[in-house]
Order: sequence, then structure tokens, then C-alpha cells
Amino acid sequence: MGAIVVNMSYPFCVGFLRAFSRTLGEAGYHLMVAESEGDARRERQLIESFVANRVEAIALQTSGDNNDYLADLAREMPVVLVDRAFAIPNAYAIGTNNRDVSREMAWQLFDLGYHWVVYLTEDARGIPTRTDRLEGYLEACRVALREPVVMRVRRGDPASFRKALAHVAACACKARTAVYTANGLVLMECYRSLRALGYQVPDQLGIATFDEPDWADLVDPPLTCVRQPVEQMGETAGQIITARLRGEEVASGILVVPSSVVMGGSTARD
Repeated sequence: MGAIVVNMSYPFCVGFLRAFSRTLGEAGYHLMVAESEGDARRERQLIESFVANRVEAIALQTSGDNNDYLADLAREMPVVLVDRAFAIPNAYAIGTNNRDVSREMAWQLFDLGYHWVVYLTEDARGIPTRTDRLEGYLEACRVALREPVVMRVRRGDPASFRKALAHVAACACKARTAVYTANGLVLMECYRSLRALGYQVPDQLGIATFDEPDWADLVDPPLTCVRQPVEQMGETAGQIITARLRGEEVASGILVVPSSVVMGGSTARD
């Protein structure tokens, strides 16, 4: 079996691969793993390499730029998309309720008394997880009658983070502010700089993120985050593939496994 993830150091990917590998191992299958770094060309090369090595199925976090090729491949072997749940004919997709739970997160931050909720995200680039999480945040702003504040950053580009954090500081000096990042990698890149702004967490500045980083409980105060059902997603991907290889019928399409908001000390009621 083959699995391709965007970043093997990312807690979501680690958790998924562990559960996926365990489920396949219990059925007598072995797993080859590769990292695409979010690059569509590299992703295509990795898929072709797996096919050349005669893997029996592939699970992947796709960039979305190889969907036509994946649709063709899904007619020949089980293909499971994880996290980024594009609708591809004959393929399976496992995602979470990104829009709903992102709306819930932002709404809870407003309800806790934060006047501004600044949303830090990477460019959507047609990636449904990013689009859905942003839409959920914007819906919460509309319901709460608050002005959305969306700052787009680029991981590995310090200038984009400096600009975003300057905006956070400008908001925080006027009213109680929370920062909500679209994923754990974005938060990891800016967490120290956020704390260095000098605002008291959580009273003056709240911090929340989609994903549950493995260090969420190691910082003080612990992080408020969205916990994704990573173990269940990995197990489900393995179950779909092993069922197909046993000759069982499995309906294709998108399976949504719900996430939940976990409140930590990094946000608190005013």
C-alpha cells in the first residue's frame, strides 16, 4: 500500500499514518509512505512511482491538481483521499466538518468576550479544507455582527507573519482580541511571536487554532483548539481499502467524520 501526505512531521499526518498503518498491518498489508510537501508535480511523481512498484491501493492528502489522473487511477485500484476531501469519481474521501466546527470555534471566541477574532490562514488555492474553515469563520462573524479580520500568511515567509502580527497588535491595543489560526502549522510558526507581543493570555489576547498540535498541553496556558478525529480517519481509510481488496462493495463518495472544539486556558471569558 502507498500513502502520500503533505508533511510527515505534522501531527495530523503522524496520527493518520499510525492508525492507517496499524489497520493495514492487522490485515496483513505493508505500507510505503512519502511526503509531497504540497507540491502537485512531486505528488504526481510519487503516485506514478507507487504504481510502478505495484502498490494495491493509495491513500493521500492531495493538492487537488491531479484529480483527473486520480479519477483514472481509481478505476484500477482503491484510491482514498484524506483530509482534503475532493469529490472524484470512483474514489473515496474522508474529511471532517471543517466549516461547521470552524464556525463554532469563532462563535465561541466571540461569546467569550473577544471583540476581534483575527483569522490567520494560508491562501486557499482551491483546497477545500482551507476554504471551508474560512467560510465557517466568516459565517460566525456575520451571526455575531462583527467585522471579519482575515490575514493571509505564507509559511516560510517571515514578512507575511510580521504583517499579520502587526495587525493583531493594532487590534489588541484597542479591544480584547483573539487570534484563530487555520491550522497548527501556521500557529507553530507564529506562536512565539504572538507571545512576544506582550499581551496577557488569555485576558487581553486569546489564542486558538484548528488542529490539536502535540504541544497543545505543554504550553502555558494550554491551547484552545479543534480536535480532528485523526485515529478514526486512519482506521476508516484502512478499512475501506482492505474491504475493497477482499472484493467487498464499498460505496464511493465523501465520508464526513466530525471534529470538536476543545477549550483550553489560552482563551477565557472576560
